[in-house]
Order: sequence, then C-alpha cells, then structure tokens
Amino acid sequence: MSVPLSVILLSLMMGNMGAAARPMISFSPNWTPILTGDSVTLTCNGAPPAQGNEKYSWYRDNNPIPGEEQQNYIIQRAQREHSGRYQCQTSERSAAINLTVSDDIVVLQAPPGVHEGEELILRCYTRPEYKATNTVFYKNNSIIQSRGSDYLVLGRAQTHMSGSYKCRTKIYDESVGFPTNYTSAEEHLSVTELFTVPQIKVSSDQVTEGDHMTITCDTKLSPHRETTELQFVFYRNGHNVQGFSLSNQYGVPSAQLEDSGNYTCEVQTPTGSVRKRSNVSHIHIQELFRTPQIKVTPDQVTEGDHMTITCDTNPINTTELQFAFYINGTVVQEFSSSHEYRVPSAAPKDSGKYTCEVQTPTGSVKKRSSEFYIQLQALLMGNMGAAARPVISFSPNWTPILAGDNVTLTCNGAPPAQGNEKYSWYRDNNPIPGEEQQNYIIQRAQQREHSGRYQCQTSERSAAINLTVSDDKVVLQAPPGVHEGEELTLRCYTRPEYKKTNTLVFYKNNSIIQSLGSDYLVLGRAQTHMSGSYKCRTKIYDKSVGYTINYTSAEEHLLVTELFTVPLIKVRPVQVTEGDHMTITCDTKLSPHRETTELQFVFYRNGHNVQGFSLSNQYGVPSAQLEDSGNYTCEVQTPTGSVRKRSNMTLIWIQELFPNPLIKVSPDQVTEGDHMTITCDTKLSPHRETTELQFVFYRNGHNVQGFSLSNQYGVPSAQLEDSGKYTCEVQTTTGSVRKRSREAHIYIQGHSLLNIIRLILSCIIFIWTVCLIFHHIKTVGSTERAEMEGMEMENVMG
Repeated sequence: MSVPLSVILLSLMMGNMGAAARPMISFSPNWTPILTGDSVTLTCNGAPPAQGNEKYSWYRDNNPIPGEEQQNYIIQRAQREHSGRYQCQTSERSAAINLTVSDDIVVLQAPPGVHEGEELILRCYTRPEYKATNTVFYKNNSIIQSRGSDYLVLGRAQTHMSGSYKCRTKIYDESVGFPTNYTSAEEHLSVTELFTVPQIKVSSDQVTEGDHMTITCDTKLSPHRETTELQFVFYRNGHNVQGFSLSNQYGVPSAQLEDSGNYTCEVQTPTGSVRKRSNVSHIHIQELFRTPQIKVTPDQVTEGDHMTITCDTNPINTTELQFAFYINGTVVQEFSSSHEYRVPSAAPKDSGKYTCEVQTPTGSVKKRSSEFYIQLQALLMGNMGAAARPVISFSPNWTPILAGDNVTLTCNGAPPAQGNEKYSWYRDNNPIPGEEQQNYIIQRAQQREHSGRYQCQTSERSAAINLTVSDDKVVLQAPPGVHEGEELTLRCYTRPEYKKTNTLVFYKNNSIIQSLGSDYLVLGRAQTHMSGSYKCRTKIYDKSVGYTINYTSAEEHLLVTELFTVPLIKVRPVQVTEGDHMTITCDTKLSPHRETTELQFVFYRNGHNVQGFSLSNQYGVPSAQLEDSGNYTCEVQTPTGSVRKRSNMTLIWIQELFPNPLIKVSPDQVTEGDHMTITCDTKLSPHRETTELQFVFYRNGHNVQGFSLSNQYGVPSAQLEDSGKYTCEVQTTTGSVRKRSREAHIYIQGHSLLNIIRLILSCIIFIWTVCLIFHHIKTVGSTERAEMEGMEMENVMG
C-alpha cells in the first residue's frame, strides 16, 4: 500500500504546478568580454524560486558554484578562471550565457546575447589607467569606422550585422615615452533572431462553407527573450482583415467562399523594432452548395397552366437546406424545406423577375440565384398588356429641310396588332389618307403642305415629332428630337444649285462659336446645356448679279431632351426592421421618344458599391441587418456610359428587432445544491412584439441547451462543475436575425459545511492509510523476529 500512497501524495504536490518560464541572466555592466580586475554582477531574472525554497542556484560550465544562492552573483576583480558559460536556476534552469575574462590590454566589447531590434553599440575598451586615442573599428577585417571614438553605434540590431569585429587604438606607454598601436582580439558577434519568421496554420485541412475557421500566426521566441510581448496582424489578398493585437489567431465564425484567398500574417514587437511577415498561404473554402438556378416547367407558360418553379442546387453532402422564392424582389414563399414554388393556374400577374434563395437552417450559408424573367403568354389578345409606343425617325436625319427636298419617315417599334397589318399616319393630329405602310415618303416637299407635327400608330400612337419645310436659301439643320448622349452635329444647308464660299460662321445665342469655314458644327455627345438658339451665315455666289451675297439662316431653337430623369431612391417597406426583406428601387423615367433604351443600374451604401451595374433597377436585401443601415445612392447609365446620373443620398435606417441578449442568473450568488436559473434576456421591438424567438445556451463554448422557445436554462442542483463562462444566442425561427450575448462568468460557491465534511473525511482516510502502513511494517518485523528466534533455538538444540 505504501507505493500507491506515495504516488497519490506526489500527484497532490505536483498536479497543480504549471511549467514556469525559464529565467534569464543579465550582466551589469552589460559588456563581454571584460578585463581581469573588472567587476561584474550577474542577475537571475524571471520566475522566483519554487515556494518554500527561497534559494537560487548558479552554475559555471554546468558545474554548481558552491555558496551562491542569491539572485545576484557578484564577481569582484575578475580573473581568467571566472571565464565560462553561466546558468542560474529557480524552478527552471536558464539558457547558458558566455562570460569571457581577458588579460589583454585592449578588448572589443559587445552586449552579451544580442537580439534583433535591440540598440547595438560596440566599445573599444582598455584599462582605466591607459589613455587611448585614434580608435579604428573593423568588421571582417574591413574598416567600418575611423573617427577616433571608443564607441561604434550600429543602431537597431539586425541579423546581417553578425560577423567578426575588432578594434585598433593608440595607447600612450609611459615606460617608453611614446604611443603604441594595440589591436584587440577578434570577437564574433552573432545577432540572434528575436522570433522566427511566422507561418500560417489553419485549424482544419479542409474548410467548408459555414465551418468555424481559425487561422494561427505561428512563431517562436528566442529562449533568451521568452517574455517579449508580440503583436499579430492578418491579411487576405493583401487587405487587412484583423489589425494588430496580442492574439496570434484570426477566427471566422462562419466561413464563406469569399473568405478563400492568399493569407499572410505579420508579427512585430510593440515598438515595431522587429517585424516579420509569413509566406503566402492559400486557403480554399469548399463550397457547401453551388449558387442556385431558377428552372421553370413548362418552358413556355400560358395563362391557366400549372407552373412549377424549381430552385436547383447541388449540396456536397446530406446537408439540410431551406428555400425561399421571390418575384420582383417580393417574397412569395418563405423559407421551407421545399425547393419548388407551384402556381396551380398561372395568370398575367405571375409574370416577372423570379429569384430564389437557399440557406442552411442556421443561416450560416445563404445564396441567391440570378434573376429569371418569366413572361406568361396570353390566351387572348384582349389580355395582352400595353405595347411599347413606336418612335418616328427621319432619313436623311435633318430638320428643317428645304422645299423640293425628299425625306422618308419610318415608324419604328412594335408592329401593328395581330390581324391588322396596316400603319396609320397623322399630321397635326389629322389622319393622312392612303398612308398605311411603315414608311411615309415625302418627295419634293412643300412648305405649306408638308410642314407639321407627325405621328404614327400601330397598337399605340407615337409621340409627335416636328418637320419644318422652308423656302429660305439657307437653313440651320439639326437632327430631330436630340437626346442626351447622342452624337450631335449641326449643318449649314443651302440648295444644291448654289455655290457657297468657305466663309461659314455658326452662332449660339447670337455669339460666334465657330468660324472655320466648314458646313458642319460638330458638338460631340449632346448634353442639356447645349440647348439654345442657333443660326449660321454663309456667302453664296448669285449668278443674277454676278457677285457673292451674305445669307443668314433663321434661328432654330435646339432642345436637347433629357434621356432619363435623375434617379430617386425608394425603399420598401417604408420602415425596415431587422430580418425584413428590403427592396431598394432606383426610380427613373425614360423620354417617351427613347422608351426602348436599355439602362444599367448600380447601388452604393456609404459610398461603397453593394450591387454592380446590371439591368435590374432594384437591390434586394433578403434579411436586413443593422449593418445594412446607411446612406444609399444609385446611378443609372446607358450601356456605353454616354449618359450617367446619380441620385441624391437617402438615409435608410434599419430598426433593431431585438437588442443583444444579456445573461442573468438567479439567485445572484449560487451555492452548491441551489436551483440555478439562467435567463437569456432581450426585448422585441414594439412593432414586432408577436415575433417568435428561439434561444440556445453555452458554457465554455459548449452547447448545454439547444435552440428552443424557452429563454431560460435551469440547473436543479448546481455543482462546482457548473461554474464557467456562459453565453446565449437568440434568433428568429428562420435564422434571419441572430445575436449572441457577452460572456458572463458564473461561479458556484462551495457549501461551507460540505467542505468541512470533505476535509474531515480526507483526514480520516489519510490517517487510516498511514496506520495501515505502520501496522504492515510492524507485522512484518514481528514475523521476522519470531523466525530469527526460532532459527536460534534450532541451532541451540542442534
């Protein structure tokens, strides 16, 4: 029984002892080598000796130094025998540090154990009674300083400063009466790495979307500098993802595909004197499921059909997924386990832009499909929606024209209604009889007969466009219906039979803007500020009088029409609460003459792009969070970027659904055996008081009660092991909003009477064990004595 008892006692003594940091030796003065006769104090820095042992131990060349048991070991008037590798010991033994004692006249001194980042100064040292001058320092036998100073200041130590150093100085020798050159022995200076180049290490060889990923910046301090504080920073693809802190880990609670990338980390001292960066480590997050795609059955849906829309994806394993469906940004089927949305009898209102979302039950991974436009085919023409209005164009594309010119007007856009293959033409709102083709051709135009406002009609009537026929000799021509972004050129036009000279001048609002002699004024991309009154002047040779005459055109008012209005930000719903589906619309209106122009839209929050240019004028946030609050703007442009306009800023504020929960414990002080109740306390917004919430509880990061409708976790009889750091999480049933409390440390106090009983029982067991041991020893001794006496009796009898 004695062996098990000794093991128990040893474990009781040693079990609670952690490994102490190794001590370090420092010198004062902080130089090596020293000269014979110098004094130096070695100090054992770091953890004090083990409790109950107040002594330090000192070693030279691994041999104990007798009688030295203090923190400081003082060497007075050092001799050659004091040279060696010194160590001290508390609970741990220090790394060895070298002390050299020299009897030379000159030595090159350096601080012992130089590390990166430390201020490094070398000294050319002689005995105090000597006067040294003209000191020169060498590194690897090359002069590096010859200023005569006894000190060589190298600045912050770096590993490349390692090498063989020596110095040369002149010392006045009184015995001979003149100075003599002395050169020190070479000293090899080694600048030790303060810490190794860091390495990126990731918690798992393969990280999948939604996993908790921990990235460690792994480095190792020099044994002589183990207590040095380090700071760590992490980068992904060159961008900072976690600023400098004392933590060597960067955690991603729920890894996403965009967390893939090239990771690096940097380690530095608090002052930045030493800073090192790891190599690039590529971390690839494996896709849990691919981005979903909308599929519709049948391929062409007609009114009354049974329409099935499928949200198609492919999970890499048996992960449970939830699906939601949207039309034009509005939810039509909330998250559920069904990946299909069914419409038993499709109607025109079911046409629109469909998207779907897929998520894990906790919402840790969520993906949305691209928009898929579904257009229902009507059974009858009467059910068809309004067609786009047609637009009239001219060929040649000029107005006004001169009497006698030819021009063709074309009705562009939607064809006539089915069963009616004719077009209708109107001048000044009056039908033009006999004109039923797409093109209306005017030959040898006349002023009174052909001038007017023209329209054409298919299923819709076009906007009116003006044609002017002039009898003048010179006219200023422009394209009809100029809009922003179109190439704009004006022309000074005369009848073909007239001969113009090169003297042509263009005016805007009676000011000359070009006098180059060209018939054309090229203004570039049209902008609204180009609107104004234009005219031109030219010289025409008149055969009837035999000389040239100046002619000025009538003024033409050019109006550059806005292609589309400045956009406005509109949000739905008007008041957005966390978890709501929020739709932001970039609202603008095209000119009636350019209704078929394609536009692109982009959205920004606080100046940062949140949705790149696309054909959708809506930005949807399926589950709005507080961080989605901000100043929103949008931009609209043509595909070529010829016209681009930005909305005013609109502040959108996301109202909190419920605040971050707080851990509350009852009673305030829990003692062993008490009934303990931990409450996850939060409060719903007054606008959403009927929202159902789910609660989960953790102790030291481990789940102790899974998600349920109860905001309380009860422990009927609390034990010491129930102490720990508690947190709770609250979420909506769909996981659209999820928040975690701060840690709350709950300490279970031991029952005083119970502790006394435990102590008494421990003492009784100990005393009983010792008694058994002594009883065993006594019994064995008595038996041995009886055997000896028996043997003696046998000998006597024999």
